[in-house]
This record gives sequence, C-alpha cells and structure tokens, in this order.
Amino acid sequence: MSKSNIGRVANLPLSRRQILAGAAAVGAAGFIPQARAAGSIVVYSTTLPPIQKRLAEAFTKKTGITVQSLRLTTSPLAQRFLAEQKAGQHICDVVTLGHDEFFREVSAAGLLADIEDIPGVSTLPQAWRPGKRFTMILVAPHSIAYNTNLVTENSIPTGWQDVLKPEFTGQIIFPDPRANETLVSILVTLQEAYGDDFLRKLGEQKLRLVPAIPQGVEQVIGGEAKLMVPCLAMNLVQYQGTSAPIALIPTPSPTDGTYFYSAIAANAPNKEGARKWYEFVLSREGQEIICKDNGVSPLGEIPGSLKAPANFIQHDLKEALKKASHIYDLLGLKA
Repeated sequence: MSKSNIGRVANLPLSRRQILAGAAAVGAAGFIPQARAAGSIVVYSTTLPPIQKRLAEAFTKKTGITVQSLRLTTSPLAQRFLAEQKAGQHICDVVTLGHDEFFREVSAAGLLADIEDIPGVSTLPQAWRPGKRFTMILVAPHSIAYNTNLVTENSIPTGWQDVLKPEFTGQIIFPDPRANETLVSILVTLQEAYGDDFLRKLGEQKLRLVPAIPQGVEQVIGGEAKLMVPCLAMNLVQYQGTSAPIALIPTPSPTDGTYFYSAIAANAPNKEGARKWYEFVLSREGQEIICKDNGVSPLGEIPGSLKAPANFIQHDLKEALKKASHIYDLLGLKA
C-alpha cells in the first residue's frame, strides 16, 4: 500500500473534532494484542461488548478459533485502523463500523481484501453489498427512548413530532451531530419529512447535548431527562433484564438508521481465520446473535431480529453531509 493512498484515505469526511478524538484514541486505547495463538483473529468493531462477546464465544465454539476484540466508537476506531496501516502495524483482521464512506475510501485505496467468494456474501440482497470488498451486516433503525418513571403512558411519544410537545422542553438528551456525523442522515430524513420548521422547533426544545448516545441513555436512566432522541435498540441491550427505567418506542416512520459494515483487512495477519469469521457473521446462527433485539438482518426476519420499518429511508452519507451546515443552523448549533 503506497503512502499516498493512505494519505488520501486520511482525508475522510470526518470533522476535525472527530479526527482529534480518533488520534487520541490511537495513543490511549492501550490495546496490545496478546501473543496470538495459532489461528486466532483480532476484530476491530463498534459492536456493543455484550453482543460482540456472545458472537465471539459462539464462533470459537464452532471453529476453535479464538477472538480478540477492540471496541471503540466509530471515528476513533476508523482513525486507529488508518494510523496502524500507515505505520505498517498490521494487527486488525476484521473491521466493523458504521461509516460507509470510510469503507468506500479504504476499499479504493486497496486496504481491504476480496470477500466475494466467501459463503453468504454473493447471496446477500444487492442493497446490502454497496462495495466489492465490504457488506452491510446489520441495520439499526433510529427511534426514541424514554424514562419509564418520568413519562406517563399518555405522554409516551408515538412519533417524531411528539418530541416537540412543551412537556419535553429541556427534557431531551441529544447526541451532538457535529461529533457523530452519521447522525446527520436521520436529521436529513426528518427535515425532508417535516420541513425546516421541525428542526428549528426541535432546536428550540433546549436540547441537552452529549458526545454519544450511550452517555445520554445513562442520563435518561438516571432521571436527568425524559427522552433520548434519537436512540437505537442496541443502546438498551445491556439493560435488558434489569430494573433500569428505560424503554424504546415502536420504531417511528419515517426513519433512517445506523448501517453497520464489515470488511477484512488486506494485510490481515490471519486472513483465513478472518474469512471464517465473516462467513459466520453472515450465517443464520451469527445473524441471530448479532441482530437479536438489536437490528434488521439482511437475511430477513430471523428469530429476535427487528422488523424493517414501513418507511425506511437510506441516505448516502456523503450526500447527507452536504446539508450538515444547514441542519446545524436549523438546530441552533454552530458548525
């Protein structure tokens, strides 16, 4: 891989704030793989730890291949992968995260391996195969989470427009889209559905910004606010079976989602093990684990997976980001 190609990939459409956070994560994450056992693999993923753990355990039981996982949020993980590639430190075998432009760029730069002959890839619906070297493995629709102690039955939102009610003024936790650019897509969806005035009024609700959805969920559970907008089902997985007062409304329509893509690194230290992981993730067994109470599967409705919303709108992130400044202005946020 030429340094010029890696340099081009480093110019991905991530904000300066995200890039700085990612660069810090490269130095601070402290992930140093243990000496690899024969056939083990390293997976870089934004998948929630409980889900990744179940997936890895099932894979190891099935194949005998052990898995070491590094979990960071999208931008730090993308920047870590790029920094290691630039330094010639080939640690990662498989990378999974929710940023399609990242995968398009690293694929074009030759940083990803061919996967088309892996069982399960060629049979995916075309919409789930946006590139020759990466696929979507899961779609998580955006919805609204609420504190079940603070929001009474009659006040539970049934759609996006309900969050504009006066009772939710100052009571909405909102992940800052300037630090989470993949969220611009859902904001564009809402702007197209309800007009500029909807986002303007949403901004007037005295939104309480957080760096990421998980932190906001914790605050809603703690009673610091009534709503988390938007929220994914996967953000509540760790609270299932607990007394945490948090719930998700049925997926509103229209909606967008977070699209999780996966690929194998071109310089993967254990490419054969990585190919077996990829096949497992796309298998029915793997999809039941990763999609349970979590997302929509490319295999359709499998046990525990979420149903695709009636009006599910997918935006090209690169195109959506062209509207980011206008979206931020409507919300009263400085770009």
